[in-house]
Amino acid sequence: MWARAFPILLAGLLPGVAPAQTCRFDYAIAVTQGVGEIRPGARMSGDGAFTLLGDRLQGEGDSTVHLARGEMRLGDGIRGEIWAIVTTAPGPAADLLGVYARDVEGMSFAGLDYAGPMLITLYGRIGTLAGDLPPLTQDGWDAMDLSRRFALHAQGYDRLAGDVTALAINCRDALPVRND
Repeated sequence: MWARAFPILLAGLLPGVAPAQTCRFDYAIAVTQGVGEIRPGARMSGDGAFTLLGDRLQGEGDSTVHLARGEMRLGDGIRGEIWAIVTTAPGPAADLLGVYARDVEGMSFAGLDYAGPMLITLYGRIGTLAGDLPPLTQDGWDAMDLSRRFALHAQGYDRLAGDVTALAINCRDALPVRND
């Protein structure tokens, strides 16, 4: 009996391997809080891509921070490094799916650098997300439809904000990534 059980027990002690989800996305926003020449009501578009690294951290309120690598862009020259995809499921009031970028470059106004974070946050009804992993399908992202927001912060002083009016995303599972 132990001869059969030992390999299974040993496998449970070794570092895990998780599939690396890779996504490319295009989005559009309607500005609700402007900065400088960017006025409320203005339309802006952006794109990005990320790959989950296979590492995740448990946060408060059933949130999971999936470490990621990628880039998010807005307009002609605003860009930041995607470092995390955050999910909260089941959330206490709503499920959450967020794309978070840092080290943002390309936007400053009145002496403030809008260095981030830059984020897209989508909220869905409790149970919309099947688990703590981000969805692979467009339908899964579209189901997060209670509230869809964008924000780019200037280190706590001000922000550019808007409603996400469109989000087209294409995801796939890539080669496994070590999770040790």
